[in-house]
Amino acid sequence: MEINDFINFVRKEKLLFINEKDNYDEAMVGQIVKASESKVEVLWYYFDTSKKSKGIKEYKIDKFYSEVTPFLIINSNRIFTLQEHIEIQQKLNNWYLVINKLYNSAQHRLKIKDCIYEVVECLGVTPEIASSIIKTFIGRNILIYTSFKSGTYISLSNETLEIENKKRYLSSISSEIRSKSERINYVISHGQTVGNYRENLFISVLKKYIPTKFHIATGFVEGSNKQIDIIIYDQHNYLPVFREDDLVVVKKESVIAVIEIKTTLDQNTLINSLEGISEISNAGMNSIPFFKGIFAFNSKLKNEIVSKNIIKFYKENPIDTIHGHLDVICVPGLNSQFIDYNNLENTKNSCPTLCEIESTKGIDIAECIFFQKLFSFLEVEKSAKRINERYFDGLFNTANIKSTTILTEEDWIPMHTFYSEWETTSHLNLETQFDKVMQIYIQNVKKRLIDVKKWNKGEISKDELIKNYN
Repeated sequence: MEINDFINFVRKEKLLFINEKDNYDEAMVGQIVKASESKVEVLWYYFDTSKKSKGIKEYKIDKFYSEVTPFLIINSNRIFTLQEHIEIQQKLNNWYLVINKLYNSAQHRLKIKDCIYEVVECLGVTPEIASSIIKTFIGRNILIYTSFKSGTYISLSNETLEIENKKRYLSSISSEIRSKSERINYVISHGQTVGNYRENLFISVLKKYIPTKFHIATGFVEGSNKQIDIIIYDQHNYLPVFREDDLVVVKKESVIAVIEIKTTLDQNTLINSLEGISEISNAGMNSIPFFKGIFAFNSKLKNEIVSKNIIKFYKENPIDTIHGHLDVICVPGLNSQFIDYNNLENTKNSCPTLCEIESTKGIDIAECIFFQKLFSFLEVEKSAKRINERYFDGLFNTANIKSTTILTEEDWIPMHTFYSEWETTSHLNLETQFDKVMQIYIQNVKKRLIDVKKWNKGEISKDELIKNYN
C-alpha cells in the first residue's frame, strides 16, 4: 500500500499499528495524529502507562517506510475489508490457544523462539507474522517481554494473568457443582431426592461466593403464587414478610435474583420455569431490576430446540417491560443462552434479543457467564462491581456469542414506564406529535438500558438508578 493510501486508510478507520522494526522490548502502539503532504506525526505509546513511551515522532513522508514497517493491530470487534486483514482476523480467533500455552508453561512464559513457534502452530501464520502479532500484544500490555540470564522470554502480563486466573476460578465454581452433582447418581436413583440434593448443592456453593448481607432461600415473592427454587434477597435492608428456616416470602424490592434449578431440562420444565419468571416479572416494576435465571444439570434438548421454545413462549407471552424476562439459561457443558438488548448505539428500537453462547475456547465459559450475570446484580460497592466487570470482560472474547432472534416486534416499546420517563413526553400531544413522542420513548428505553448496564458495571450506584427511575 502506498504511504499516502496507508495514512488515509489508518486515519479514516482510526486504526492502531506497531513497527515491525522495533525490538520486542520496545514494541509500542502507534497512532497517526497529524499528516500533511510532506510529513506525518505518529504518537507512540504503551497501554501500560507505567512504562515510558516515545511520544510524538515526526517523519518525512518519503522516508516513513524506511523507518517504520507498520503492522496493523487486528481485533475481533472491527470490520476489515482487505483480504490480508480479514485472514489475520480469522486466524486470531485461535489466539486463546496461545494464551493457554503461555498460562500452562512454567512461570507463564516461553522463550521467544518457542512463543513464535506456538503462534505459528496455533494460528497457521508465518514466523514473520507471528513475531509481529506478538509485538502487537506486547504494545497492548497483554504480553510482556522479559530478559534473564537464561534467555529472553514472552510472558503473560500481570493484568492478563489476573484475568486468566479469574476465568479458571469462575470455571471451577461450575466444575464444583457439576462434579458433586454427578456423585449422587452413583448411589441414588430416586428423582425427588436427587433434585433436592442438587438444589441444596447449588445453594451451598452460592453461599461461598455471595456476601452475607444477602440471604439465599427458597420460597415466594410477595404478590406471586409461584414457588421459586432459589431466591437471593437483601436481608440487610429488608425483613422477609415470612421466614421459616430457609422458606421465605419476600418483598419484590428486596429481590436480587430468582433462579429455577432443574435436574433435567425438558420442554415441560423449561416452559414451567419461564411461566414462573414471567409471573414474578409482571408483578410490578422496580427501579432496580433483578436477575432471573434457569440452571439445569442435564438436558437432551439441543440449543436450537431451547431457542425455539423460548422464542415461542415470548411470542405467546409478550414482554411488556424492560428486563421483564429471563436473563440467562444454562445447562453446563451442553447449552447456554442469555437475553440482551440490540441497537443501543443507533437510533433504531432496542429490543430484547436471544443470544447463544458456545464454549469453544477451552474453558466452561457458558457457566462463567451465568455467574457473571448473577454477580453483576448484587448490590455491592462500586469498586467491587468494577473489579468484577474487569475480570469478566475477557470472558466475552473467549466465547463465541451470537445473536439469534429478536423476541419482540422490531418496533417494540415497553408498555410500562416510570413516571420520570413519562414526564419527558407529558407536554406533547400524542395525536399531532406522535413521531416525536415515539422518538423520545425510543431514547428513554436506550437510556434506561445503558444506565442499568452502568449499574451492573459499578459506574453508577443503586441510589442514582432509583433517583432516575421512580
